Amino acid sequence: MSQEIPNIRTLATAMETLAQGRAPSGGPGIGGLAVEFLEWCDRTPRPAHAEAVLLAEAVLAMYRLAANSGDIHTIQTCFQALVRSGRFGRTLCARLITARNAPLARLDPKVAAWPARDRLTLVHEMLLDLPGDKDKELLTWLEGVLKPLMGTDPEELVPFVARLGEQGELLAFPVRQVIVGGLFGRFINSQLTNGVAGTDLEQLCRVIRGMGDAAYAEALAKAVSLGRIKADVEVLRTVATVGEAGNKTILAMLLNILPKADARLAGACLDALISQDHPAMGKVLASIRSRMPALRAAAVSRAPLLGDIGLVQYLSSLPEERRDDALLEMFGVLETIAPDFVRNAAGACPPRGTNSPRAREGSTPPPQPGEEPEPARTGFFKGLFKSRPKTLQELLPKPGNIRDMDLPGSMVDGEQLENRELTGLGLAGTAFVRTSFFRGKVGDADLTGGLFRDCVLSGTEFREVRFNGAEFADTRFEECVFTDCVFTGAVFSGCTFEGCRFRSSVFSEASFRDVRLTGTDLTACSLAGSALHGCSLRAVRFEACDLSFAELVGDDCRGVELRQTCLHGLYIRDCVLLSMELPGSLVTRSVIKNSDAGHPQFLANRLRQMTLFAREAEKGGMPGGRETDPFTARKALTAWSRELTFMRRERRMLDNNRQRMHRAMGTLSRDQQAFLRMLPLLLDCDVFERRYNFGNIPSCRVWGYYPCLSDLELVRERLDMEPEPDPSPEVRILAVYAMGSLGTVAQTSSSDLDCWVCYDGDVTMTMEHGLTRKLNAMALWAESEYGLEVHFYPMRMDDVRDNRFLSGDEESSGSAQVLLLKEEFYRTALKLAGKNIAWWVIPAGASRKMYESCIRAARRYPLCGKPRLEDFGHLAEVPPDEYFGGSLWQMVKAVHAPFKSVLKLGLLETYAAPGASALPLCDRIKRNLIRNRQGKLDTDPYTALYSTLHDYYSGRGEDNAAALLKESFRLKANLTDIPLFMNLPTRPEDESLISVLFGSGYVEPGRLAETHRTWPFDKSLRMGSHVRRYMVDTYRRIQEGLAAGGRSTGRTKALINPEDLTRMGRRIAANFASKPNKILRVPFMDTRENGFPILHFAAEKTPGKPPAWTVRGGERVEAKQSAVHLQLLHRNQDPVHLLAWLLANRIYHPKSLLQADRTIAPIALADLQRLMGSLHEFFPFAETFEPDINEGLRAETVLRAFFILNLASPPETGRIEQAAVIYATNWGEMFCRTFVRPGQLFEHSPARFLSEKIGQPLAEAAQLGLFAPKGSQCRRISLT
Repeated sequence: MSQEIPNIRTLATAMETLAQGRAPSGGPGIGGLAVEFLEWCDRTPRPAHAEAVLLAEAVLAMYRLAANSGDIHTIQTCFQALVRSGRFGRTLCARLITARNAPLARLDPKVAAWPARDRLTLVHEMLLDLPGDKDKELLTWLEGVLKPLMGTDPEELVPFVARLGEQGELLAFPVRQVIVGGLFGRFINSQLTNGVAGTDLEQLCRVIRGMGDAAYAEALAKAVSLGRIKADVEVLRTVATVGEAGNKTILAMLLNILPKADARLAGACLDALISQDHPAMGKVLASIRSRMPALRAAAVSRAPLLGDIGLVQYLSSLPEERRDDALLEMFGVLETIAPDFVRNAAGACPPRGTNSPRAREGSTPPPQPGEEPEPARTGFFKGLFKSRPKTLQELLPKPGNIRDMDLPGSMVDGEQLENRELTGLGLAGTAFVRTSFFRGKVGDADLTGGLFRDCVLSGTEFREVRFNGAEFADTRFEECVFTDCVFTGAVFSGCTFEGCRFRSSVFSEASFRDVRLTGTDLTACSLAGSALHGCSLRAVRFEACDLSFAELVGDDCRGVELRQTCLHGLYIRDCVLLSMELPGSLVTRSVIKNSDAGHPQFLANRLRQMTLFAREAEKGGMPGGRETDPFTARKALTAWSRELTFMRRERRMLDNNRQRMHRAMGTLSRDQQAFLRMLPLLLDCDVFERRYNFGNIPSCRVWGYYPCLSDLELVRERLDMEPEPDPSPEVRILAVYAMGSLGTVAQTSSSDLDCWVCYDGDVTMTMEHGLTRKLNAMALWAESEYGLEVHFYPMRMDDVRDNRFLSGDEESSGSAQVLLLKEEFYRTALKLAGKNIAWWVIPAGASRKMYESCIRAARRYPLCGKPRLEDFGHLAEVPPDEYFGGSLWQMVKAVHAPFKSVLKLGLLETYAAPGASALPLCDRIKRNLIRNRQGKLDTDPYTALYSTLHDYYSGRGEDNAAALLKESFRLKANLTDIPLFMNLPTRPEDESLISVLFGSGYVEPGRLAETHRTWPFDKSLRMGSHVRRYMVDTYRRIQEGLAAGGRSTGRTKALINPEDLTRMGRRIAANFASKPNKILRVPFMDTRENGFPILHFAAEKTPGKPPAWTVRGGERVEAKQSAVHLQLLHRNQDPVHLLAWLLANRIYHPKSLLQADRTIAPIALADLQRLMGSLHEFFPFAETFEPDINEGLRAETVLRAFFILNLASPPETGRIEQAAVIYATNWGEMFCRTFVRPGQLFEHSPARFLSEKIGQPLAEAAQLGLFAPKGSQCRRISLT
């Protein structure tokens, strides 16, 4: 480093001086310091431990300076320095800009003058979580910063993107979308097309890692295959990091390079092949070990990374006499890359958490209880001629506050300070022993080298206090606030922090031993280089903090939040890390050993860590298993290979769960987000039932759940009570999962929440009923308070495993329905709390035997932690003879949920089709997720379902069915809620979704908005007709497919008993079949909850022809418009049939405003209003159209009949000219017939007349109704 550039320690000290409001003596001001700091950052892109600690101090000093300054030059100077400094600085800068620390208008010209890379860095950080809490003004400002970068020289943008790639970070997706559309995108494509070498190639590889686009990894592999780029280690590692597994282009390139590679390149090539999940990787390594001596070390060092299938391949591919040596070699490597696993397998690993013996190692011992600090020593003559200085203890008995005094080396023992203020004091070396502080204030004080022992501090506020090198022993802090304080090198032992708040404070190289933190919040703090040994953290939140190079040993962390926190170079050992949340945080280049750390960030780091250790093992030769026999080695390696395989799969599935949860939260309103966050905590304690005062609810605990501080704050705010978990719960809730559209492309702001609450079966019926009462009450509360429709499904875990979760009606369809529901659960399940699904880690398409074998291993996973996988049951293949029953049941439900039934029926058909894949859709999605497939076409539950069915029907030439699916999916996909920035989607899954529906390329936002526009009514009718035809056609095709043998070669008989066939067949006929005089119900794809607000009646009369009666619909705002502008709903020559059709299809609602023009005469509008109200009351919808399905086993009878006399006749008509009757049967069908001049039989016995005319009996208790227009002179009849 140049002599002219001060080191980072000098810069950090000078910036801290400025932040404290003091000008550095003889040094440069903020402008000069910033220039020197920027140059230091450019020269030190990868700061080591000591430099990173000082860098964090400097960054925090600049943050405080910018936050407290009113000078725009100072603010923008600090902003640029923060942006250039790294992740911690970028995060703090984004917080200041979002909080409007400086007016955007004044900041704009300053930022515009920054180098392009700094502007790119700024918008990257600001757009990482879009839209987040950013308002329209801020987004417009960011658009103005980003847009010019499209035309910027790419060479100016490359350094930052490359730096992201090097650090394992990805460029914010909205930024990537924009700059790829400009010169930067052309620059990357040009380099891949024309080829580069040397440092340019190295930089290109880092850029590709920073972009994180698998398409670039494939293009890089293709360029290597074509000879445009020469493969080196950087290229192969880039392909391994970014590429999707199983990519044919990448695999071909790697297999072509491997035979000609030297040892170093071969190692990188093998790493890439393992990441690509090469199907014969074990055979490849065995071949290299046996036939390529120069590469043997590379092969042996990667052998433990093969996974369970690869291990079997590896050993079986070797000659039997060499297998023992191979096992010992692999075991030796395993001891290098996963020593904690080996010790755990042997039962020799120490316990984790605060009981770990290592928690006592390496930390600075606290002062012993008997020690007292020595008074400051002074010279003889200085003491002789100068009076003894005052001490703090002498001043404390005096009333009032103490200000602006230098009182070093004081000793305060046994004092109780209440409502006292200590400001501007020099208290270096001062000791406080057995002293209490209550509701006091300490500000601008120097307590460097001080001591606090056996003290209690409650409700005390510390501001700008320097605790450098101070020691805290057995001291309790309650509800204390620390702002702009410095604890560099401080030592805490046996202390407790409860409900404390730390703001922009420094803990560099601080040491914590046996410290307990509960409900504590740290915001914009630096803990770089700190050490936590044997500490307990409960509900602690770190937000915008820096924990670089922190050391955690023997800690017990539960319910800890690490929000937008820098987690680089961590050393974690013997820790318990449960219920951790890391939104906006990234774990990079850390070491994690013997720790129960199940968050996907920790799992991903562990996997990268083992790859690095394997490279080190290669360099160190081939260690053999020390004092290990081959049998023990095989046993350990077999267990390890399964553990590694589970870890890889679990990491991918948890990552997907985290992304889906983020999407779900982004679609919900703030109130709905609050409910979803509170849900696990409300199940975990009794705060809900205490708040609403209802008893007989069993105490519950959710497995592995520990509330974080944000959850606790929400519950306190919304319920005004303190959660109190029961240590001895009566009901153990094992898992809480949402299923359905939540977190998928199909989720909308009005989507409901279907929540499975799965509990241990060791409970009584009373407990189950109590839990159900609580869940029902919570569902009502969610809808009334938060506008969220929630359906809870409490289930015993044994019932879930055995597929006992359907009503008796649905069980009639055999196993098809239960297996479809199990498949849908596995496909759409979103974990809210509790255990992970064991199915996540089981191979796709596993047989029952393999499934059970994996479940046995899953009960011991992870070996270095508490088992966290729960068996939800094997997903068996739907028996071909039960497809027919399943399809019948989907048709039964199609009127209520046409789109859902279309998809499920289509899925059944694809399974039943001859030659169809036996792999369920959920397994296909799981396989794609494990292979790092990035497009929603392969991974989103609904998009993958649509894609599968669309391809199936298109391939069969079923164009109508394919068109129906596409139209339906567009409606379901919720395109209008996609957040856009600069007219581009802000999330990769949204870009993928748009490409599925519209193809690749730019799509105007207007086209997205049109897809979710309410359908015209005529289109709804057409779509309903398509649904009806689709149901019938699909039913027929499944029958034909079964008759042809399905997937088997023989003929398959539909397994459904005659009773089930009869009752479901009659319900399907009631829903879809056309019959004379029947009122057809339309399965609308766009139904209205409350009908049409306006219904306008008219009659089209042509001389010599019967009139055609019409009804149109519209919104309230259209009430005064001409009727021709309203949508035509229905036309019929019988006005009563028209009214019945409106009723049966729920288009009429009692709140509907009825209108009519004069053409309906002699019918009066008032009569229509009374008649429709009477019909709505006489024919309750559910009882009329949804009777018990078992009614289909009985003979058809008329249950209700409503007679309407002379509706279209002049009121003065004396005889009955028309008698219309609307009647409903026990099979759920409605009919309408009109009789002209029915005669005397009708006048004397309407019921007998109707029975004879329709050829059906009336039930003994049939209900009869009668209506005649007001003022009608026709003869009155009796219904009795």
